Amino acid sequence: MDSLAAAYKQSQRVVDDAFDVSASAHAHLYFCFGAHRLRLGVLDTERNKFVALEDYESNRPVSVDGAIQYLRSLTEHSPILQQRQWQTVRIAIKSQQFTLIPETLFEVNAREEYLQLNAELDLATELVHQYAHPRLELINVFTVPTKLQAWAEGHFETTEVEFVHQTSSLMEGFLHMAERNPRPQLYVYVDKNYVTLVVLQDTRLEFCNSFYFTSQEDFIYYILFVLQEKKMNPDQDHVFVWGELMVHSELFDVLRKYIRHVQLGKKPTGVGYSYRFDALFEHRNFDMYSLHFCE
Repeated sequence: MDSLAAAYKQSQRVVDDAFDVSASAHAHLYFCFGAHRLRLGVLDTERNKFVALEDYESNRPVSVDGAIQYLRSLTEHSPILQQRQWQTVRIAIKSQQFTLIPETLFEVNAREEYLQLNAELDLATELVHQYAHPRLELINVFTVPTKLQAWAEGHFETTEVEFVHQTSSLMEGFLHMAERNPRPQLYVYVDKNYVTLVVLQDTRLEFCNSFYFTSQEDFIYYILFVLQEKKMNPDQDHVFVWGELMVHSELFDVLRKYIRHVQLGKKPTGVGYSYRFDALFEHRNFDMYSLHFCE
């Protein structure tokens, strides 16, 4: 456990001066879970405002089981996780274990078959879940690690725990931010070695997928490929970017090299943020903030 704890560091922590963690029964806990990153956000329901955020990031590869093990130990140190009663606990799963099914074709008893078309399903270690997107008229079918669900339901025993996939959070967030446009719009979310690409046209989903990359060439290839497939023009169409990249990073440089109009995204509107969040980059934590729109 010592070596596992050493793999993680707290990369961000912001807390509103007026935040009282003991009042968690009147707050939502939003939680993004991935093997390399654990992020917690608290929204005060009475003020409709984000009031706290804790971010833990691994500096080396960690397995899903290792991340869950670290999460258990984190309950001894995180004031947020020490609270077990919340109005809502909503957890986003970061993985490539998901598939999108049109609402009219979806059958709940076929969820495993849907997933097996796009992912390797291990029912010994994973549980199948679904999340409905009424405005997009589709169902996101995804998996949750069995050990994570067992921990969450045991730890937050008086609160129902909701699970969604990270792509659902992003799609709902992008849909919330999008302006009606007859032209397709490409939204990019960059994570560590993963890039999620979502194309919306008006309120229709035209594309959504998450790609693993290990080089700048892979990264820009996927983006240019989607632009080409959706008949978008890298010299004319705007591309909106959120996530874990910086303006002076190599990834941002390669974006600007091949795409003329690259725009860093903002925090979602329709919800407030403590002034303490002003110290954070606007384009980061979008997946966590957007869990608020996954009603």
